[in-house]
Amino acid sequence: MWSGCGTRCTDSPLPFSRAVTETAALPPDHLLPHPSPSAIFKELDEGGVVLSTTDEVYFGVNPVGAHIWSLLPPASRTFGELCTALRARYPDADPDRIRVDAQQFLEALIASGLVVAA
Repeated sequence: MWSGCGTRCTDSPLPFSRAVTETAALPPDHLLPHPSPSAIFKELDEGGVVLSTTDEVYFGVNPVGAHIWSLLPPASRTFGELCTALRARYPDADPDRIRVDAQQFLEALIASGLVVAA
């Protein structure tokens, strides 16, 4: 759904991901992390780039990843609000796939320090 690359990137599109199971799934009322003060986002025609100015980690993201970034607080407050907005934007996508991909993307952003817990 999104793509990551940068100084810590591997060949996997989800370099920091782990399997999201039902027991590890974020509940709809889970508060979203906020962009880190050290993170800079630049939108591009093909998506965008998120850069951490503290440790020079960056992610190149596709348009879906850029849209998720734009939905972080203050645009959305909870994981449920984020998923609802994604389902509205991508109505043909499977809701479970949206939830899993969005959670993996958020986990990768957290692991890289590009967002901070609410």
